[in-house]
Amino acid sequence: MAKYFDREWKSKCESSLKLAKMLGNIYTGSLYNGLLTLLHDSSIDLSGKKVMMFSYGSGCASSMFFVHVNKGYKNHPLVTNSSFQQRLDSRIKISAEAYD
Repeated sequence: MAKYFDREWKSKCESSLKLAKMLGNIYTGSLYNGLLTLLHDSSIDLSGKKVMMFSYGSGCASSMFFVHVNKGYKNHPLVTNSSFQQRLDSRIKISAEAYD
């Protein structure tokens, strides 16, 4: 099944997972990590588009809503002032033994 949807998954979903892959799951926060990553993605223009946001709870609740992206969103302080990539790149990887 994955081979049929691989291209669509990569074009519509994968670019929003950059922070989640680097930070791990932070539950509800991961939803907004995905949105922040999409807003920073220079390969796509979300101006005038809708982004569907879906968060599944602990088995008893979920929520889905749409974010309408305005033109000029790349100039918003959330996008222009975020330095998450530089901060993530400056992390130092250490072994579990060294950490302990």
